[in-house]
Formats: sequence, C-alpha cells, structure tokens
Amino acid sequence: MTPRFRPDLDHIQPYRPGRSIADVAAEFGVEQISKLASNENPEPPFPEVQQAIAAHVEGLNRYPDNAKPELTAALAEHLGVPADRIWCGGASNELTLITALTMGGADTSAVYAWPSFGLYRIGSLAIFASPIEVPLDAEHRHDLEAMRAAIRPDTTVVYVCNPNNPTSTYVGGDALEGFIDSVADDVLVVVDEAYHEYATASDYRSMVPMAAVRDNVIVTRTFSKIYSLAGLRVGYAVTAPGNIAELRRIQLPFSVSNLAETAAVVALRHQDRVAERREANRTAIDSLTAGLRDRGIEVADSQTNFVYARFGDAESVNDGLLQRGVIVRPVFPADWLRINTGTQPEMDRFFTALDATLD
Repeated sequence: MTPRFRPDLDHIQPYRPGRSIADVAAEFGVEQISKLASNENPEPPFPEVQQAIAAHVEGLNRYPDNAKPELTAALAEHLGVPADRIWCGGASNELTLITALTMGGADTSAVYAWPSFGLYRIGSLAIFASPIEVPLDAEHRHDLEAMRAAIRPDTTVVYVCNPNNPTSTYVGGDALEGFIDSVADDVLVVVDEAYHEYATASDYRSMVPMAAVRDNVIVTRTFSKIYSLAGLRVGYAVTAPGNIAELRRIQLPFSVSNLAETAAVVALRHQDRVAERREANRTAIDSLTAGLRDRGIEVADSQTNFVYARFGDAESVNDGLLQRGVIVRPVFPADWLRINTGTQPEMDRFFTALDATLD
C-alpha cells in the first residue's frame, strides 16, 4: 500500500528550477558553464555583506527571532513606512504562497496574467481556488483592462508581477494605480516587485506607497536578485498590520535565518552599490537585446535582469546551448527562452554558443 496523497495533485505541475551547473557539466562534459537560466545576479554579495556573514556564524546554534526586529527596522527606515507594515519571510516565494493559502479556498478564485510567475498557479491550485489566467497583451505586458474584467464575485486575490517574470515587461505606475483603485476593497492586490531594483523606465513606479496606506494592497520583494542573496532566502512585504496578523497565522516559524537577516540589513546600507548594479545591468540588457535582435531574434523590452526571446525552434536552440555549456530557461509559450544577464565572459560565451547552434 502506498500513502494516500491528494489525487488532485496530478493537476499541479511542480516548479522547475533552471538546470544546475554540476548537472550540465556532468551530462555534456563541458568545463566552462554559463548559467543564465535562473535570474540570479552573476556577482557575489557585496563585500561588506560577506564580511558580516562570516562574523555571525557562531550564533547559528540559536533560533532566529521570528519578529525580525533588526531587518524590520532597517526596512521601515529604507522604505519610509511604519514598521508594523513590514512582513519578513523566506524570500518572496514564501510570502506569495502564504498569501495564497490565507486568501484561497474551494469557493474562491485568483486572477493573474499569463505567462507570469508560476507560483500564482501552483498556489491557487494547491488551496482549491479557481485560477483565472488572463493572457498578456500583444507587447507581452499585463492587460489590466482584461484582468479587471476577469475579476468575479468569488475572487479574493489578484496577482500583478511588475516587472513581469518571465516576459521582462512592465506596466506604468499611473496605469497600475488606476487598476488598483478600480478593484473592490475586499479583494487583495498582490504586487510582486521581485525585480523592482532593476527597473529604469521613467514611468515605472513602485506600489509601496499604496501598500503603506491601503488595506487591500500588498507589495512583495526579495533580496535574491540585485542584492545577490538568493542562497539565503530572505524577502519582505509591505501591507496593513491586520493583513500581516492573518498571514502570520500559518507562516512557519524561523523561516528567515539569522545569517539572512544579518546579510539583508547590511545590504540595505549600500544603495550606492545597488545603483551601480542597476546601471551595469541596464548596459548588459541593452547589449544582450541588441545582439539577439541583430541575429533576427524577437526580444521583448526588458526592465529586469533577463530577456524574453522568441526562437523558431526554442527546444533545439536550448539543447544546442546546453551542449556548449550555456544554460538558459525554456518558458511558456514553447518557442520562447528566458536568458538572464551574466558577466561579460559569460555573455561572450553565450553568443559564441548561440552562433554555433544557429549555424
């Protein structure tokens, strides 16, 4: 006899991370690997962050403080919002899943754009909510009018990934604020700003100010991207204190480690380095986009650290790149690949491998 797992799990496709460097190296026997699949920062954490982590390893025998007082205070100062509107967790993934668990149920629905971050679908199906997927517009952006029209009386949560993963696109601040204003007060609008720090468009705007005063808005962010702390799993959200009290009911204790809190607090102090990385990433994105378009490949405009590129036979291109030691990410639809920025040597290897694959 086997354990009786939920039969509906067959309908949930598990999240697929990008292939690991070790896996590709072992399969293809390639020594130099460029991993451009997981939207990671190619640079290590700031030097000051590395030093702080090394200095705090002795305290790992103690459980962390669930309240995250140091990180909460640092974020409140950085964002200019009250500390009681800060909710910390194990990166924005955990915060998103907990939000789905607390907002959903068999008689509810969730609205989100598609393609977008896969956890919106997984979280909705996991708690028996009906997922309502609204296609992106012709420019691969959120179709806010269509999303507004898709909201039903049983809709409890709407997800807006801005900038969007995997398409790298964004919607402007005025349009997004107008959309949020049009949503009923009893529907929670989750604005996923995992790539906020990379956005440079003049009309892009964070929704943190709305989350600081509105009860039905939550903005989630992560330290995994521009801060290079993907391996430590730390993120945060801004929302109403009453929302946080409900969300914390089912949050696992100690989900943010002592080292993660220490690293995040120190990282926040170095916004000059964040600005430098944002500028360097913009240069890399422009170069990556131009190089692909020069080869006749369709690329969406990017406000992230990756591009969304269309190939005639994306599966063959992906296989050819893997054989040459370059890892990118197949995404939906099947003829698109997601390619994140890397170091200059990694970018050079990518284009060399791409030209050999396309030849």
